[in-house]
Amino acid sequence: MNMKAEVLLYHELLTNGWPAKTIIFQNGWILRLSEGVTRRANSVLPIRYVGDNLLDDISVVERIYRERDLPVVFQIPDYFEPPNLKEKLLSLGYGSVDETLVMASSIKEILKIEENRNLNSFIEQELSDKWLVSLSNLNNYSQTIIDGQEQIIKRIPFKTKAFCYSELGNQIVAVGIAIIEREYLGIYDLIVHPDYRRRGIAQSLIAKMLQWGKDNLVKHVYLTAQGDNFKAIALYNKIGLKDRHHYRYLIKNT
Repeated sequence: MNMKAEVLLYHELLTNGWPAKTIIFQNGWILRLSEGVTRRANSVLPIRYVGDNLLDDISVVERIYRERDLPVVFQIPDYFEPPNLKEKLLSLGYGSVDETLVMASSIKEILKIEENRNLNSFIEQELSDKWLVSLSNLNNYSQTIIDGQEQIIKRIPFKTKAFCYSELGNQIVAVGIAIIEREYLGIYDLIVHPDYRRRGIAQSLIAKMLQWGKDNLVKHVYLTAQGDNFKAIALYNKIGLKDRHHYRYLIKNT
């Protein structure tokens, strides 16, 4: 699979799995607009471009986001169109942040995962207040952010999704979402309580998600990792996930 095809595939999956409230197409670019929380659901995805005036199209994008009181953000994968877009955005005062890895593998390539046997992990098919409160607590989210996250999660268009969590004693110490689209298992919002990291909890919850995916006949698994989260990347490499491509966000400075 060439780079363009791979970027298109995984960003289709990522956009469907974390859906925006509104999508506008602008000469091939995909403009995603939501409640203002999370950059993926509030950014331009420029994998395809059929316009003939780049500056005009950037101006249209900026107006659309500003009219909704949203920051102007382009999500720039390793492949994007037109080829001079990134250079042009930087010249217009955009700043690059949050280098992110898309990591993926076939299920067959996932290595045996050693699990924490003191941990109880659970899969639920419906979003519950318990899970949502745990997500908020583990991330230290404000009410505004968790409300926005809840709206995005409720828009996930697939019936085959799972809200996963792990407990030590009576305390929830990790949560995550697993989503199946086509034959791909996506892992989203995986977070472990800071006081309980490096105890095999993340990999144990991933193992639970993978087994659920296998039960539903998935063939591939993918997730994203912040480029500076070296411990998470090392863990994902350890279990067999491979670095497929990167993306970063270019944000208009105000």
